[in-house]
Amino acid sequence: MKNFTLSDVEKLVDKHRDVIDFGSPEDAVSEEWFKLAEEALGLPLTSSYKNFLRHYVGGEIAGEEIYSIYGLNFEDAIGGDIVYQNLTDRKNGTANADELVVSETDFGEIFYFDYSQYAVDECPIYIRIPSGHSLHYAKNFYEYLCKRIEAHLD
Repeated sequence: MKNFTLSDVEKLVDKHRDVIDFGSPEDAVSEEWFKLAEEALGLPLTSSYKNFLRHYVGGEIAGEEIYSIYGLNFEDAIGGDIVYQNLTDRKNGTANADELVVSETDFGEIFYFDYSQYAVDECPIYIRIPSGHSLHYAKNFYEYLCKRIEAHLD
């Protein structure tokens, strides 16, 4: 089984800019925002996710938003800010403290980190399908990104 890295993501991003709209390192939030997000969520952000935020800030794959950290007060951020989205989901009872939702599709699929399996700065990503059933999707955030990019190629 392949161990996906940031280099794999970079290659796909460079090759498929027609379906990818990511930011750049110049627009990345400071490391302090990572700490604030972790405190607010009560979870450590994974290494692969933080590296993505450092390199690409956030963005979309074929219009599918990848949650990021907006660098605004979390209660005011709204949109695709990962802290705002997850605190709202917890309040509404649609996510628990061991899940960190990173994206939702127009088809009702929810992609989330499963922190009940957190180890060595990483945890797998699962997909919850509209029936409510969850399936393993990716070993880490890099694999998730690669799979989502490839899913949108013709």
